[in-house]
Amino acid sequence: MALCHVAASFVVILAGVAPAQPPQEQVDRERLMSFIRELPAKRSAIGSDEHRDGLRRTELLVTDKLKALGLEPRPHEFRWALPVGAPKEGDAPSEPPKTAWNNILIDLPGTDLKNEVILVGAHIDAAQRAPGADDNGTGVSALLELARVLKDQPRRRTVRLAFFNLEEVGLVGSTRYVESLPKADAGGERIVGMVSLEMLGYFSDAPDSQKSPIPRIEGTFEPPTVGDSIAVVGIARDRYFSQRLIAEMGKAEPTLKITAADFLPVPIPDMMRSDHRPFVMAGLPAVMVTDTANFRNPNYHKETDTVETLDPVRYTLVVRAIAGAVNTLADGEGWAPNPEPKPEAPSVPKPASS
Repeated sequence: MALCHVAASFVVILAGVAPAQPPQEQVDRERLMSFIRELPAKRSAIGSDEHRDGLRRTELLVTDKLKALGLEPRPHEFRWALPVGAPKEGDAPSEPPKTAWNNILIDLPGTDLKNEVILVGAHIDAAQRAPGADDNGTGVSALLELARVLKDQPRRRTVRLAFFNLEEVGLVGSTRYVESLPKADAGGERIVGMVSLEMLGYFSDAPDSQKSPIPRIEGTFEPPTVGDSIAVVGIARDRYFSQRLIAEMGKAEPTLKITAADFLPVPIPDMMRSDHRPFVMAGLPAVMVTDTANFRNPNYHKETDTVETLDPVRYTLVVRAIAGAVNTLADGEGWAPNPEPKPEAPSVPKPASS
């Protein structure tokens, strides 16, 4: 067998055809960091005109980057206006004019399982007072890199990449997207797994650098105290998806430390502060991959959330792990989604956005 393998490799070399490189090995650290630096430092739907202009430039920047890869992004338009307070007594209620914004979607089509969709999303807007390098420049740049390294990979399932807008003002873009999904029917498209990329680049090896919204649970969960891992957050209902995702992330990048927080039967608000929430509440399997935001990163929603505070090495490991895992799950070998959609998750208070 060994001689046959060597002979086959020799034939490939003579033919001048290099063996296909796994997508995780194609992830480029410099590309990841470069795009974070390109993002407008002001890109919030609320606040000054400069912020809103920056967010519109971000929509165009992402679209242009995808087109440069030879892909065909499509806008998913929705309208939104900042809610106004209750009218004063005697005043007629007024409805502020709504502005058009866009989610940006790209499909990497599958073959025989093309109606089974694995959706990976990241929000493109930032908090009003923050440049948003970690939150969520890291997620957006990772999603662009996934587009690059996955676009030419063969796959049975469809991979959909969703650049969601207006996450920071209440998960607006992802909520509108989920509301637009057709009802599942026999033979129709269905989302078999959703991954929200939410702050991927801040790490610390200092003692007590990690806090946890989940207390210690004897025999189930020991809260980490050092911020040196990436967390995969979900609920027990969806563990058939989250556990397989975690396993494949570990195979793709064995040096990455992963913390699983997917065992609670009911989601708590701090676990639902990203674009996975509308999917979870619609009964769709969804998780958040995160460096845990304010439970670790002291720059969260502050002017100090800059690219200089990120850990490029471990951030790249995270993207490598996600690229390999998504590619494997989309290829369809050894994993199948639940045959029936799950019931909606129990109602929880709506959290603030990340």
